[in-house]
Amino acid sequence: MTQPDFINENMFDTENETSVSVYLTCGFVALIVLLVDFMTPLGVASGVPYVVVVLLSLKSPEKRFTLIVASICTILVGVGYFGSPPSDIPMYQVFANRTMAILVIWVTAVLTLMQRNKVHELHQERLKNIQSIKEVEIREEKLRVLKATMRTVQDITGNFLNNLHYFKFEIEANKTLSPESVKKLDALIQDTSQRIDKLGSLDEVREKRMAGDMIGIDYEHPAKDEDTISKK
Repeated sequence: MTQPDFINENMFDTENETSVSVYLTCGFVALIVLLVDFMTPLGVASGVPYVVVVLLSLKSPEKRFTLIVASICTILVGVGYFGSPPSDIPMYQVFANRTMAILVIWVTAVLTLMQRNKVHELHQERLKNIQSIKEVEIREEKLRVLKATMRTVQDITGNFLNNLHYFKFEIEANKTLSPESVKKLDALIQDTSQRIDKLGSLDEVREKRMAGDMIGIDYEHPAKDEDTISKK
């Protein structure tokens, strides 16, 4: 199993565990509110505490769970009406209290879901900003390594061209190169080629200071963690 799959599976298991915990908590609190409603005379707004159940449902990763909880709480408000002890309060007040409880339940559900959506949008925007910052940092790092590489290549080729001047003077003076100079030229070409090969076969990049206080790449030594500026 790859690491991303393992992480996704753990996140999925965590969400499932969270959902089960929220389901049980909401069910337990709703049952308590219903029992209290059964013991409270009609006319008391005993259905308002169902708001707590709605708020607890927001811990679930599923948005529709909050709507389901609000619907169930609405039904329990009606069940509480039929199971509550009778009261001397006029029936219109009883219905008004029950209606108010249902209204509070749904207003809470709608407002909290709207707030949840807003928070989610802000979170997604934050993730986009973080991703954009990382992309900029990666581009800057690549550009930095590219510049260091080009400076190193210029340093290698510059040394090679400077050494060629000596052979140029000998050719201008003698119209040819001596066997010893030919060997030196072959060694110079081979050394330059090896330097470029080393630069092109690096697994890690470590910077070094060159002439003129410029930053180049140290291709002669293995990179250390504190000096590494890029990895493949």
